Amino acid sequence: MKTTYVLKLDDKKNLNRLLKYNVKFIKIKYQDNSCFLYVNESDYQKLIKYFKLYNLTLEKIEGFRKYKNLLSQYYIFIISMIIGILFLYLLTFITFDIKIMTNKSELVKIIQNELDAANLKKYQFIKPFNEKENIKKTILNNYKDKFEWLEIDRIGTKYYIHILERVIHNEKETNNYQSVVAKKNAVIKEIKATSGEVVRKVNDYVNKGDIIISGHIMKKDEIKNIVEAKGKIYGETWYNVKVELPRTYRDKIYTGNSYNRLSLNVFNKKIFLFKGKKYQNEEYEDNIIIGNNTIPFSLNKTKIKEIKEDTYFYTYQDVENIGISLANKKLLDSLSSDSKIIYQKKLKLYEENSTIIIEVFFKVYEDITDYQKIMVEEGE
Repeated sequence: MKTTYVLKLDDKKNLNRLLKYNVKFIKIKYQDNSCFLYVNESDYQKLIKYFKLYNLTLEKIEGFRKYKNLLSQYYIFIISMIIGILFLYLLTFITFDIKIMTNKSELVKIIQNELDAANLKKYQFIKPFNEKENIKKTILNNYKDKFEWLEIDRIGTKYYIHILERVIHNEKETNNYQSVVAKKNAVIKEIKATSGEVVRKVNDYVNKGDIIISGHIMKKDEIKNIVEAKGKIYGETWYNVKVELPRTYRDKIYTGNSYNRLSLNVFNKKIFLFKGKKYQNEEYEDNIIIGNNTIPFSLNKTKIKEIKEDTYFYTYQDVENIGISLANKKLLDSLSSDSKIIYQKKLKLYEENSTIIIEVFFKVYEDITDYQKIMVEEGE
């Protein structure tokens, strides 16, 4: 790769004077009264002594010499980068976290002790597949009465221990006698009974816990049989939902200006490599070059996007439209998927401490099915 020197001659009238020094120009670019001269290394050496005389300046170096100069200027940084990248790569083989997926302290303690004995622990090297399988088999063999199934999953630098506890049934199964009751106060809209005796009807108002399908089969005020009542009850229920919105809000706008920089993420702290321009407000989008989302270090190509923030004021009409929509979503998110809103009405709209508050009333069609056990004495 040939080296090319780009020189700036402030007054292009001096160009003819330079020719008498037997200089060959690879290329000449004219710009107003000045010009840019492209020369090779030997011609550059001829011109060095005339820099002051003809107001010549070195603008840039292209080719091999450019990279050689960069290497000599940044060699400490480049070596540090190589060491850092190798270090990041090494970290992908270290265990940073182990999660035992159960909330039973007794089982957690057993698993933890077995993993410690097998040296599968935090900040140790990742275990090979065969060794990991042997650890799993050892735990299952040692605790046959505790575990039905166990799996050790590795995701990046984390291990997830999934277990299924072995349950030994010593007692005889008993009959599951029950009645279907209302889960909450409601007006019954639909009854779908598959077993048991229906004791309420559509459009009846019921309180929470009222029996709708009884497990007691009656005949002339006498219990003739007890069954497991089954069915689905749908009813009309009522909710008041409150939504608060700030009087002012800030909106983020992308200007379309952006550029890319190399960065290091170290324990959630971002360190940019090399210098770059700074926007007043900016947002980062990382593309990982080395590393992954499960280790606390990564080398990234980061896209830096310029953003602007504008302040807006909500009107009462805005709040009413947005607030009712938000209240609707807030309510539906708390209900089962087969629920639906059948009526809604704004109750209040007022301001308090720079916050606008809207209260909305809803009628909802939803599943109100619940169950109540029937205790039966032996011999009944």
